Amino acid sequence: MNTRTLFLLLATLITGIDPSNAEENPYPVKAIEDGDTLVVEMNGQPERVQLLGIDAPENTGNPKLVRDIQRTGLKEGQLLEIGNAATDHLQSLVKPGDHIRIEEGKLRRDKYGRYTVIAYSVESRSLNQAMVEDGYAIVLGRYPLPESMKESLKTAEEKAKRENRGLWGRYPETAGAWGG
Repeated sequence: MNTRTLFLLLATLITGIDPSNAEENPYPVKAIEDGDTLVVEMNGQPERVQLLGIDAPENTGNPKLVRDIQRTGLKEGQLLEIGNAATDHLQSLVKPGDHIRIEEGKLRRDKYGRYTVIAYSVESRSLNQAMVEDGYAIVLGRYPLPESMKESLKTAEEKAKRENRGLWGRYPETAGAWGG
């Protein structure tokens, strides 16, 4: 069994998602917009893609940041600080010029016009899973996800909080108020 086959098998067992179902033609990453949104080239056009089932804090002023301020009682600067940290972390996982693969059949647009996707780095690591596992994003309960993916993400979030990973360790009070 070669290393790639072993990795795909382990990834499937851990996340419940088979990364080999991702499209074989990877999409070039043009930009990292924030901790859960990338811009990739699809059919020669830049397209915004949202990592399905997760939420990372905002790194710019926008309506969601305003809602987060109202919801949490935190100051704008506190939320932007953790938003920048989440963005930096996603940039450590994938950079402009890298390629990502997107799971087939998952290209749906959200209310902001972004495609919601399960995305994989060229090493076949789910970026959705990695952001939660590493403590820089939370699971969105309102999105329909495959049950195995939802369970895997929730387990990863609980573990990241328990082990003070990412935002939970660097900004415990702010992250706790934001992602509770």
